[in-house]
Amino acid sequence: MKKTIKACAALVMAGSFAFAASASAYSDIKDQDNAKIAQSLQQKGIMKGVGEDRFAPSLDLTNAQAIQLIVNAFDMKVNPGVDYKPTASFNSSAWYAPAYEAALHNQIKTVTKSDSPSAKITREAFASLLLEGINTTGQYPTTKMYIFFDDEKEFTGDHLGAVQILGNMRILSPGGDFRPQEPITRMEAAELVYNAIEFINNVGGGKDDGAQDGTGAIDVSVTTKTEADGRVKATLKASLPNPGYGLKIDGVKYEDGKAIVQYSVSNPQPGMMYPQVITEAEASTYLTGTYSEVVAERIGGAAPITDAKSLK
Repeated sequence: MKKTIKACAALVMAGSFAFAASASAYSDIKDQDNAKIAQSLQQKGIMKGVGEDRFAPSLDLTNAQAIQLIVNAFDMKVNPGVDYKPTASFNSSAWYAPAYEAALHNQIKTVTKSDSPSAKITREAFASLLLEGINTTGQYPTTKMYIFFDDEKEFTGDHLGAVQILGNMRILSPGGDFRPQEPITRMEAAELVYNAIEFINNVGGGKDDGAQDGTGAIDVSVTTKTEADGRVKATLKASLPNPGYGLKIDGVKYEDGKAIVQYSVSNPQPGMMYPQVITEAEASTYLTGTYSEVVAERIGGAAPITDAKSLK
């Protein structure tokens, strides 16, 4: 199945995440793109507002809130079957305790390096925490271009490496000043988490889909167009991990009122080197049977893709 990131509904956020926001726009977010991000995370149960209609975008994030956010975003859970030794101590009765335990169970090292839960988390520390969260969901192809930051001398530890990777993933904007030692705000953290989820759901390769070729989760859209001669043309479009992968339509079957366009994804040629950049591919075929809906179905290879309905 397609690997997507969902919220961890069992974990209840507290502190500045304690109160649910309504589905309507937040009154303290004027930028439309930011409003979209905040509402998306709120609707998924990943990050909530601080009142009926306030998000508090400029409020700094604490270590505890950051860990809770990452646990929610990447659906981390405590696995009862896993025997682990806690490598960090925390108040087991605190609101953030379930998140800390889930993070430790998922081997999130940033938990052990964090200052007190109530201390503000820096932008560089949040970047490392975010990358650890991404890595719990699978391995993803990225470019390896070095990104220069005007203030890179201000980075400490391994945080610059994490920021480099996030920049190559286009999860954060590369170059300029990163301000690594400044606290990260709720809006800044929300944007990075939103971009990370979009990256994972677009690129795929999640840990639970059993894929071996890195194409386990591919966004496939189906569009139909009636040609001048009356024939209906169906076109599949997909984002593939690199130019070496190919998209092929293998056939069409008609069942239960649906035209099911079957497709497969071919692997890169062995020994060939390809730039690790997302590549758009498309393939088309003509429909001839009787149907009221058009969907795509992956056959063969890695785990199947969730059916994609047509966009007429």
